[in-house]
Amino acid sequence: MQVKSAMTKSHTSPRPVHGKRIEDTIMDLLEEDPNQESQLISKLELSHPHLKDRSLLYSTVLKVLTSLELIESEAMDVWHAVLENQTKLSECLKRPVGFRVALLDFFTNQNQKIKNPKIIELRLYSETEKLILVDELTRLYNRRHFETALLREFKQSTRYNLNLSLLIIDIDDFKKINDTYGHLMGDEILKQIASKISTSLRMEDTACRIGGEEFAIIFPQSNESQALKAAEKLLEACRTIQISGKPVTISGGLVSYPEKVKRCEDMYDLADRALYTAKDTGKNQIIVYSNEKRSSLRFETNLELFCVLPNKTIRSISKNISITGIAFETEDDLSLNDSIPVLLRESDSNHEINAKIKVVRKQKIGEKSYSVGAEFVELSNESQTKLADLYLLHQFKAKSPMGAVV
Repeated sequence: MQVKSAMTKSHTSPRPVHGKRIEDTIMDLLEEDPNQESQLISKLELSHPHLKDRSLLYSTVLKVLTSLELIESEAMDVWHAVLENQTKLSECLKRPVGFRVALLDFFTNQNQKIKNPKIIELRLYSETEKLILVDELTRLYNRRHFETALLREFKQSTRYNLNLSLLIIDIDDFKKINDTYGHLMGDEILKQIASKISTSLRMEDTACRIGGEEFAIIFPQSNESQALKAAEKLLEACRTIQISGKPVTISGGLVSYPEKVKRCEDMYDLADRALYTAKDTGKNQIIVYSNEKRSSLRFETNLELFCVLPNKTIRSISKNISITGIAFETEDDLSLNDSIPVLLRESDSNHEINAKIKVVRKQKIGEKSYSVGAEFVELSNESQTKLADLYLLHQFKAKSPMGAVV
C-alpha cells in the first residue's frame, strides 16, 4: 500500500442521516416550511453540529433554490447579499418580501447570473433533475453530474490553492457474480456497494456511479493521505458484503491535485491507470497513482521469450517485465514500431503467456546485439493475471531470507 502524507481535513464529519443527500434534507425542510428559506442555514447547522465546513451549506442551498453552481466562498457572500437585498426591498415596498423574491431580484438585476428565469414547483424540478443527474439503481449521481462536479471542484481547488483527490473504484470479478448468481443479484450488490459509499463519506464528498460496476468519489480539500485513509475505510466496509459466505471486494485507483496531477482532464485517466494496476496486482486494494517514469511493478525476471516473425521465430531471455512492457536483448535487428506476436514461458514450469508487443526502444550494445524495450499492445485478462502472479511471487521471494520460499 502506498505511503501516506500529512492531512489537511478530517473525513469524520457526518453525512446527513442514513446517507441522505444534503439536497434531499434541504427539500424536506422547505416542504415543512416553504416560506422560511432564510432560516435554512441555521436549521442545517442545528441538524449537523459537527460539520466543520459551513460554507458548503450556503452553496448547496443556493444550488437547490437556483440551480446555479457557486463556489463555496462566493456562495456565503451571495447569501448575505440576498438577505440585505430582502431587507431593502421590504423597506421600499413597505411590506414583507420573500427570500426567493429577493433572490430572483438579486440574480436578475444585480448579479446577473440568471437572464431568463422560469417559475416552477421546486419538488417537481427536483424530481426531474434526479432523472437527469441521479443513477436510478444506486441513487448516486451519474457520470453526467460527475464530469460537472469534478470540473467545478478542480476550478475551486486551483483558484484557492486547495487539495483535491479523486478515487475510481470497481467491483472485483463482477462479471463472475452476474454469470454465477444472475443479474438481479448483481444489481443488489451494486445497491449495497452504493450504500456503503454513501454512509462512509463526508457530506462534502461527491459519489457517482460512472459505469456498470465502476464508481467515482470526489474528495474536496483532501490530499493524498487523507483520501487514501477514507478509501481504505470504504474498502473495509465493502468487505462486509457477502455472497455465499464470501466477501465482495473492490479495487481502487487514487490521484490527488496538486501532488500528482496538474490538469482536470488528466484526473480521471490517472486514477483509472492506478485502478488498472490495483486490478492486475491482486485486486482488493487501493493503489495511489505514481508519476514515476517506471512503475514499481517492473521487476527483474528471466523468462524465455519467443518472438514470432514472418519468416522465423527468435528466442531470447527477458531482462525485466511489467504489466505494460518488457525489456530483452537480441541479435536480430528489430524495427521500431514493429508489432510482434510473442510467447513468454517460465523455464521451470509449463506456464505460458501469449501476447503481442510493439518495439518502442532499440539500442545497439554490441557488434551483433541489441537491447530492446517493448510495450504490450495485446494482453489477455488471463495473461495479465499470470503477470500479476509473477510479480507477487517475485516480491515474496525478495522479502524472504536469501530469496527462499518458506
